[in-house]
Amino acid sequence: MPPVLDYPPNYILFLNNLPEETNEMMLSMLFNQFPGFKEVHLVPGRHDIAFVEFENGGQAGAARDALQGFKITTSHAMKITYAKK
Repeated sequence: MPPVLDYPPNYILFLNNLPEETNEMMLSMLFNQFPGFKEVHLVPGRHDIAFVEFENGGQAGAARDALQGFKITTSHAMKITYAKK
């Protein structure tokens, strides 16, 4: 598997490899368990990517590390990187 390109740590995470049925409520429930969670933004017209915002980079990093590779479905392991600033 090729290495995942990652940007410097910041408070916004970029999610990809999401299944088509993913919605904001599903992702909010998943990320809400982490301190500092603020909101989820799905990209209109793209079912496979989203952004998740936290209060700070440390909180975003903790969620990223805990959920990296989380399987939303059996065939969709979520890929998480820091968003490009």
